[in-house]
Amino acid sequence: MCGRYGFIHSPEDLQQAWGAFRVHGAFPPSYNRAPGQRHPVLRQAPDLRLELVPMRWGFLPGWSTRTQIRPINARVETVATQPLFREVFRLRRAVIPADWYFEWPFIPEDPSEKQPVLIRARDQSILGLAGIWDRHKGTEGQTEETFAILTVPATPTLQSVQPRMPLVLNPQHWALWWHPHAQRKHLEPCLQPAVTLWESFPVTPKVNSPRFDEPEAILPWDGTPPA
Repeated sequence: MCGRYGFIHSPEDLQQAWGAFRVHGAFPPSYNRAPGQRHPVLRQAPDLRLELVPMRWGFLPGWSTRTQIRPINARVETVATQPLFREVFRLRRAVIPADWYFEWPFIPEDPSEKQPVLIRARDQSILGLAGIWDRHKGTEGQTEETFAILTVPATPTLQSVQPRMPLVLNPQHWALWWHPHAQRKHLEPCLQPAVTLWESFPVTPKVNSPRFDEPEAILPWDGTPPA
């Protein structure tokens, strides 16, 4: 599962790393991005150009009338067949930029303990997380765009932290990922996680609160109780 992540680069930084795209909206940095909030998402527009737009994390399909149910993740193994996701997986795929993500390992000695762990690329490169999105129109005519992050079984080096992880796309496969006519069988290369050297370490328990959004969130934690 991926339930929290951080992204602090500007759109200009992202363009330098990933190439040109249009920018719609303002995107302040955030060290601790949570579901229910609006975050930058890179998608392909109808004219086939890429654009960075704000979307709310927590997927709401356009046809749904049950607005309370908003999954934040979709499993790669079932996203193409599950009724909730299959149509948007076919038509509306996206990339979510991230600098790191957080996980909470299960601690057998104390299952109630919530100790966040930060996971990022060892070279601290920007990660492109695979996502799906949709546009929902409310009963009063208001429109909202939402997204979910795809997950895969965790790599062996991260299995001890959590059994699943976000699907990190290989940049070489992005053109295929955005191809408007790509079918599930064509997308198979995209569904194999990019080879990444990872590093992980405990961070302050303050990260448990989605309201905590400070640089301290990404500093290694030595076990000292939060002030």
